[in-house]
Amino acid sequence: MAWTVKKKVLVYCCTSWILCILGVVMIPLANWLIQQRVEQSVVLVEGGATYDIWKDTPIPVYMQFYMFDVKNPDEVLQGKKPFVEQKGPYTYRETRTKFDIIHNNNGTVSYRQNRTFHFRPNMSVGDENECFITPNPVYWSLISSLKWMYPGIRDIVRLVTSFEKESVFMNRTMYEIIWGYQDKMLAAAQNLDRKWFYTDTIGYFMNKNATNDGVYTIYTGETNIQFLGGIDRYNGSSYLDYWSTPYANMINGTDGTIGPPYRGKSEPSPVFSSDVCRSAAGMYHEDVTSPQGIKLWRYLAPPSYLANVTVNPDNIGFCTPKSKCLNTGMLNISTCQIVDFFHIPVSLSYPHFNLAAQEYKDSVEGLDPVEDEYQTIVDKEPYTGLVLQATKKIQLNMYIQPIGEFEVTKDITPVFVPLFWINESAVVDDVNADLLKSMLFTPLLVVHIIEVSLISLGCLVLIGTVIYGLYQQQSSRKELFGQRLNKCSINCFHRQHDMDELDKPLVTG
Repeated sequence: MAWTVKKKVLVYCCTSWILCILGVVMIPLANWLIQQRVEQSVVLVEGGATYDIWKDTPIPVYMQFYMFDVKNPDEVLQGKKPFVEQKGPYTYRETRTKFDIIHNNNGTVSYRQNRTFHFRPNMSVGDENECFITPNPVYWSLISSLKWMYPGIRDIVRLVTSFEKESVFMNRTMYEIIWGYQDKMLAAAQNLDRKWFYTDTIGYFMNKNATNDGVYTIYTGETNIQFLGGIDRYNGSSYLDYWSTPYANMINGTDGTIGPPYRGKSEPSPVFSSDVCRSAAGMYHEDVTSPQGIKLWRYLAPPSYLANVTVNPDNIGFCTPKSKCLNTGMLNISTCQIVDFFHIPVSLSYPHFNLAAQEYKDSVEGLDPVEDEYQTIVDKEPYTGLVLQATKKIQLNMYIQPIGEFEVTKDITPVFVPLFWINESAVVDDVNADLLKSMLFTPLLVVHIIEVSLISLGCLVLIGTVIYGLYQQQSSRKELFGQRLNKCSINCFHRQHDMDELDKPLVTG
């Protein structure tokens, strides 16, 4: 009987340990299997699980414009601070479709991406025809370039700016400012010299609607999954030509839609943006969740991104020229913002000069820089590297200053005047979240539940076995004690009986 109990305890112990060991062993094995599944799913090959999502992004993307209206243009001409008033958003639904897709033999794919914007009145504060007073981009582009123009071109600029009586400021509709309008000054210049003035249209986003921004060549992840989504070439080149150092001209990271899976939190997440003509590396900030409960890692651009060269010497390459570096929070992007052959004197900042040097905040009235509100973020699903939420917030500013040959500008205090800021955002919808869950996250959860169940069951069996063994041991002790007690009682009885017999008197006859 005792041997049977020991055998049961031994069998239960072995079973519990086997379950525990099996659960523990499954952790790295399951992680490896899931990693293989994830890699197979995210690799950019035709027929892949995420290929169609990458090719024709179904996740809703919105572009919102917040316009600044200069309320005191005459006072600005007299040297006073600009006072601006913000109005927005003016919202557009953005659709992105990749085309001219070519899969190369070296593990890369080349493509163009068409972006189309559709106005959404129900998500806007007004219509596209509302007017705003803002610095005139044609006027400032032409007169700011006088110093390096050929003598003949300088004469044309002087002529058309005086003849058309263009002002430092203009009153245009939101649609014209963003998407473009026919400019009389450019039209007049075009009639005089079509080699230098090849267009008569100007608008900050005039070449971005229903068009593409060039040819991207990115890694598919077939040869090395850690290169997935990384840009190999942009317009056929591995480097830009806007900036003054090799570091500044590097094309790093992805286009912001997909990246390598299984990256650590300490690893930066670099992104290249053609809109701002440079790359920037996001750093892990915190864990967040999507509206559908998917766990994400949030990345923010570090303060060094727009720091001055004293704080970040690498930013010397973004000074154009190197002798004229801007202070923290401002990036001169005039080298990649062009009308005809003339650079538009615009700079980039965070909205309302958020995180910028105090001199910029003090130079304009009507702004309200709120750090938590005006930041660019990217939220990635850590296992797949897919970007499920993103918000890009940037502000465009026009630099105005006195230009000696133009009397109307002589009293202006040099200043960066805010034009507008944009909020380009995307959040995964329920349909695509459910697709990703069923394709990737649910199997991961099931395997994790199996792992935990096996380990838990093994522990429960082990605890039960210990309790059972102790119970059986206690029962055996009680039984043995009872047997001994009973035996002792019988022996005592016999002894007492013998004693009684001895005490009896002898009967003699």
